[in-house]
Amino acid sequence: MAAPLQLTRTHRVLIGMVVFGAVIIAGIGFAGSYAAVRELALQKGFGNFSYVFPIGIDAGICVLLALDLLLTWIRIPFPLLRQTAWLLTAATIAFNGAAAWPDPLGVGMHGVIPVLFVVSVEAARHAIGRIADITADKHMEGVRLTRWILSPGPTFLLWRRMNISMPI
Repeated sequence: MAAPLQLTRTHRVLIGMVVFGAVIIAGIGFAGSYAAVRELALQKGFGNFSYVFPIGIDAGICVLLALDLLLTWIRIPFPLLRQTAWLLTAATIAFNGAAAWPDPLGVGMHGVIPVLFVVSVEAARHAIGRIADITADKHMEGVRLTRWILSPGPTFLLWRRMNISMPI
């Protein structure tokens, strides 16, 4: 097993800058999408709930991604968190894009900040995976050929479970 990573002062400063930048990106994304999603929710009949609906989506994205990072760090990743956060991100982009429709440039502009945020979080997740030594390129024993031949259905389910449960 490799020695644990020792963070220098420079590393900690850079990590702080990255976290600060990610918070800025998230804040800008939230501020930019709040009014557009709120307006769309009002148009769709959400009433007073339209004031908290955009907050719920963006908070959901942040909480799910933060929880995914935490669980990955402590070596119990749960892929559904990340996938749900991506789905919520796609939804908020779609909602913002609908508010800018039919202007294609406006629709595209609404996707830039969420993509920046997700890429930053994915980079952090990759780094955490490497630091915690739970990388995807680790060798995992496969299912034996005889099992495939004797019981293909349940073996497929086992194989799928083994591959979906991969840490990163």
